[in-house]
This record gives sequence, structure tokens and C-alpha cells, in this order.
Amino acid sequence: MKTGSWVRSLTAAGFCVLTSTVHAQRADENAINAAEDAFGTRVGTEGVGLYDQRNARGFDPQLAGNMRLEGLYFDQQALFGTRLQKSIAMRIGLSAQSYPFPAPTGIADFSLIMPANKRIISSSVAYAAPVGMNSFTVDISTPLTDTLGIAGGTNYAPAHSDWRGHSPLWTLAFVMRWAPTKSLEVIPFAYYNQSLDAEVQPLVFTAGAYLPPHFDRSVFFGQDWADRRANDRNFGVIARGTPFKNWRLQMGLFRSDQERLDNYVVFFRNTQPNGTANLDIRRDPHHRFASTSGELRASGVFTDGSYRHTVHLAVRGRDTNRLFGGGQTLAFGTARIGVYSPVIRPNYVYGVRDRDVVRQITPGITYVGQWANVGEFSVGLQKSFYDRKFGRENVAPTPTSSRPWLYNGTIAVNPTRDFAIYAGYTRGLEEFGTAPDNAANAGAPVPAGLTKQIDGGIRYRIMHGLSFMAGVFEVTKPYFDRDPASIYTAVGDLSHKGVEMSLSGQPLTGLTVVAGAVFIKGRVSGSTVDRGLIGPVPPGLPPSVFKLSLQYGPSSWHGFSVDTQFDTAGGHYANRANTFRIPSAATMDIGMRYAFTVSDVKANLRVQVRNIMDGYAWKVDSASGSLAPSSPRRIFIRLAADF
Repeated sequence: MKTGSWVRSLTAAGFCVLTSTVHAQRADENAINAAEDAFGTRVGTEGVGLYDQRNARGFDPQLAGNMRLEGLYFDQQALFGTRLQKSIAMRIGLSAQSYPFPAPTGIADFSLIMPANKRIISSSVAYAAPVGMNSFTVDISTPLTDTLGIAGGTNYAPAHSDWRGHSPLWTLAFVMRWAPTKSLEVIPFAYYNQSLDAEVQPLVFTAGAYLPPHFDRSVFFGQDWADRRANDRNFGVIARGTPFKNWRLQMGLFRSDQERLDNYVVFFRNTQPNGTANLDIRRDPHHRFASTSGELRASGVFTDGSYRHTVHLAVRGRDTNRLFGGGQTLAFGTARIGVYSPVIRPNYVYGVRDRDVVRQITPGITYVGQWANVGEFSVGLQKSFYDRKFGRENVAPTPTSSRPWLYNGTIAVNPTRDFAIYAGYTRGLEEFGTAPDNAANAGAPVPAGLTKQIDGGIRYRIMHGLSFMAGVFEVTKPYFDRDPASIYTAVGDLSHKGVEMSLSGQPLTGLTVVAGAVFIKGRVSGSTVDRGLIGPVPPGLPPSVFKLSLQYGPSSWHGFSVDTQFDTAGGHYANRANTFRIPSAATMDIGMRYAFTVSDVKANLRVQVRNIMDGYAWKVDSASGSLAPSSPRRIFIRLAADF
């Protein structure tokens, strides 16, 4: 984070003048330019940095409940697409300290597209070779009155995915901003996404301690009828203002709802070294994952010379209802991965679904003390009231509850204007699903568990516009597995210890650098490791990751720029027994942008060659153990214009 940005962040959280508007110009989208550090930034369809909303320090922020919408608590259950979001910023380390009530793993903060103060119509078309047209979008943003503006957009993507499955979707989004006074704004929004018979990617599992053979990634080897139809809906309202001197109020109320109307999962089990496998296909009945969530926060800021005192009083809550399960899996004999072998769709018989209801209320208080040009200190305390009911549909559920105290503390010191040292501790509460089918207590709800995070590090501004950050962290969570009686319960701890680094900014005129590296040591402890049932290293966790993004486009090039992205991931274990590994892999992308104007219409042409060396690498899903190859080389072309 750039020098002084922590002061700006806290000031924005306390007293911001609500008169500014954001231009929703799609032609200006550029993740490299928007990144303040290398810990993760997404703008539009492109992202840079080490982490994203599904992966931070080796964990999943969305599953951990660490999503924020305009800084407010948001329990995301449905897809939240680019038609509604302006950007996603990962708040890690020092950048998370300015957020009230931080949580272990890191925070993914969504910012909404806001209406512009003049009418703008944006349109874009994207093409990905060799799979075909990627998407067509239209966005509009316009003021209606001096105090009211709207922005919205639609997107149709008849695209094939990188693994050649046909995955069409249609999206519609809408945002309104009403600012009746300079100190009050109300922002309602709505988002709808419909997946139209999207073919699912096959899941590959090997029969032993080896990787599957390479196959032609240009071949779709699922089933045409094994589709997924889903509706994703997000809507809500944000209100914020300064009704009293020294106090700012914020309120967010959100609804996130995903319906899976039809869902198939294609398995290639017991894959042999020659690529033959057992083909199984599961079909699930109607599933629904829905949550009403939000936050009410009052922030008071009091200054005394060079001292600033900020108090945040907040209540967060959610009412989550999930309906899932009840599917049937049928065997279709022997097949070969990478080879399209159509089979006839059979009739499936559904079972009883599971219902999971969670209600959680968490009030809290945070104090932040700042001494200008010297440092800051914060401490927070929350009390979480967590209740969960899980059981078969139309059957009396099994209740569980938890009432933990959650707390956090941070400190940052600025020995000089260009140098900062920080440290922090956070305790959180997280859900861990239900017991698997092979446990004696299959389907039983797993109690929510306490998590903790310790981190610290430095930030140094090397020169104007170029900053370096380095930190260490340890995230610890309960580890669940079957005990000697085959009861699925907490049997130990899962910890990720690591070092992360970020270099970002412009060392030369026209050159932008976003470079990040993370080194993680993941370890599992407990009875299952002691009995030799699993290894001590969690699968799917590369011990080292390096990502570099460079962009060069001096003003003398008149809107033209070139860029490259280089990613590496170290070799890591592919199974829980730690008996075979996925080799290290490297990927390189190259691209260019050309910003130009035609008759007062701003436009931007984006061309990118992804995985230019056509590298072949395997990825493992740490939860299921399934394997999938990396995406092949492809060309991405996008033309956007603002009218």
C-alpha cells in the first residue's frame, strides 16, 4: 500500500463527502493500472496479483465468509459478475488493517459500478480463438436528475470454455444512486445471471499414485446432455451518510440466491496410466443456496491535533438456507479421458435432499487510534451468536450452536514517511460443512470452529510511485477427518505458514510493475497423521507461487501499450497420502492495448495470447482430489467503446 494510504482509507471510512460519482467507462478497464499491490486486484474480466476471492494464503475467503460489498458484510451464495462490480480488491496484511473487524485468510472487497454524471453507453465484443465468440455486452450510465442516476448492463456469452464445453449465459445488472443531500446517498442494485444448459467439465481421479496421461485439450469428452442450468440473483441496498457531527452511518442489506435447476457431475474414476477409466455420472435435483445478510455500522471520528480516534459500532448478520443433495450416480462402464464417447441419457431417481439453515448475529466494537506520521493502533471485540439446523428435508433437524468471543488487534508504526512496520492478530469463526458419506455420522453437521491468524511485515516506498511490501503469516484452522470410530470430527489442526512479498508501481515513466511472491508451508497435525492414514502436507497447495505483470506504454506511443504476465507454481502433493506430486509449472501471457478516439468515441482494443508456450500442467482440487489440466494456448481479443 502506498505511503499514507492507510490514513486515506480510514478517513474514507469515517467522513467522505458523498458528492463524487464514478464514470462507468468500460474502455478504461485495466487491472494492472488499478493494482495498489500484488495481493490481488480484478477489474472487469482481468485480474492480477497473487490472490483472488477464492484463494488467499491457501484458503478460500468466500467459504470463510470474508466477502465485503462496498466494505460491508456480504454472505455471497450466487455468482456476482462483472456487469455489477467495478473491481475486486484483496485486502491482505497491511491493507486489511484499515478494515473494521478483519477476518483470518483475508478480505475480498467488491466495489459497485456507480452511475456517471453524464450519459455514457459502453459496448464491447470479445472473441477467444479457437473456441469462438466469448461475449457481447452493452452498458449504459446516465443521470436522471441532479440527485439521481442509474447504471446497468447486459451481457450474452455464447462461449465455449477453455476445455471446449459449451457454456452459454445471459446477464442483466442494474445500479441506482440517489443522493438527495451532500451527506446522504442510497444505492439499490440488482443482478441476474442465467446459465443456459452449460456443459460440465469432467472430474478425473486416478487409481493410484500417478498423474493421468496427457490428452488433447481441444476435445470435449463430457456428455452433451450432462448440463447445468442455474439462476444467480443478487440484489440489495446500501445507504450511507453523515447525519450527525463526527458520526457516519452505513447500512447494507443484501440477498444472494443461487438456484441450480438441473445439475450433472461427470466422473472419470480409477483412471489408468493409459487413460481408461470408469465413467460415472450423477444427476442432482433442484438445489438452492440463498442468504439474506447485511451490516449496520456507525463510525465516529474525533480529532485532537495530530491524533485521530475512530470508533466503529456494528452489527452483522445472516440468514442462510441451503437445499442440496438427493442425487443419484449411475455407472456407464469404461471410457477414456480426452475421447468423446457419447452415451444415452438414462432416467434418474432422486433421493431425499438435505436442508441446512444457519442464523448468525455478530455485534462488535472497534477502536482505531492514529498518530499522524507516526503510526496507528486498533483493537476490536465481537460476540457471535451462531445457530445451525441441519437435517433431511421434511425431517426434524439436528441443531448446533456456538457463542464465541472474537477479537483482533493491529499495530503499524512509521519510523519514516517511506517506511512502515505492522503486525496483527485475528480470531474468527468459520463453518466446515457436513460429515461425508463414508463416515459413521454421515450427513451430520460439523460444528463451526474457531480460526486464527497472526501476521506482520513491512512496507517501504522505494521511490515515488513504487512500493515494496513483505510479510509473514500463520493461519490456523481445525482439521476434520474420521477418528478411530469413523466419526467425522475435529482431529487436529491445519496451519499455513508463509512469507509473501509485493512490488508494485511505476519505476520508469510508462512502465508499470505488479510482482508478487508467496512461500507457504502447509501442515496437518492430529490423530489421522499420527496413525499414518494421511500425510502431514495438505494436497493442492504449491509451496511457492510467483506472479509478474509488466505493462509498458509511454505517452509517445499515443495510447498503445504492451504487457506480459508470468506465473510459476512450485511442485506439490496431489493426494492426502502424500504419495505423488504435481510438477512445478510456468505460464506466460503476452498482450497489447490500443486506446484511441474516433469522432469523440473512446475505444480500446485488447489482444492477448494466453499460455503462449502451450504448457501442459495439472491442477488438483484440494477438497475432492480431482485433477484437471491447465488451459491450452488461446488468443483473446476484445474491443470496447464508450459512446
